[in-house]
Amino acid sequence: MLGKDGVKMIVECLTRKELESIWQDLPFPSEKGYPQIFDNMDYWVLFVDDEPIAYTGSLILEEFAFVGNTYVKKKYRKNKYHPFLLNERNNSPVLRNLSKVTVLNPIEKIKMSTLVKTVVSLGYTKVQSYYDVQDIMSLSLYEDILNEKQQIWRMD
Repeated sequence: MLGKDGVKMIVECLTRKELESIWQDLPFPSEKGYPQIFDNMDYWVLFVDDEPIAYTGSLILEEFAFVGNTYVKKKYRKNKYHPFLLNERNNSPVLRNLSKVTVLNPIEKIKMSTLVKTVVSLGYTKVQSYYDVQDIMSLSLYEDILNEKQQIWRMD
């Protein structure tokens, strides 16, 4: 696919091991503050002119998919690649018909409000309590991902 600026953009789904071979010093999501279960994600990688510039993860469970742990290289953050990658992931054939749950985890001086603006633009709603996810998630899993410094959001 060609972007509006004429760059070639490709999104590929890779395992962690495959991503590690092209992305230097890749931390596990839990090392960045995400719930431990995020360490089991597969990755959607955005290549721009054959360079990997961003990734995001997904982990399909029985009733839904965890999505998140997104990272965009700093020099590409103002170019709308972030929402493009998230849309590609969310609308992929394997995730399209699943509810998605994400954990907003601001790192590297990124503000929570910036992350909220992005997920709202994609159609997510904030999870206020277990009641908002009880149809897809066990209470123990909800409690495992709950963190007062983060926010949980859902999209159906």
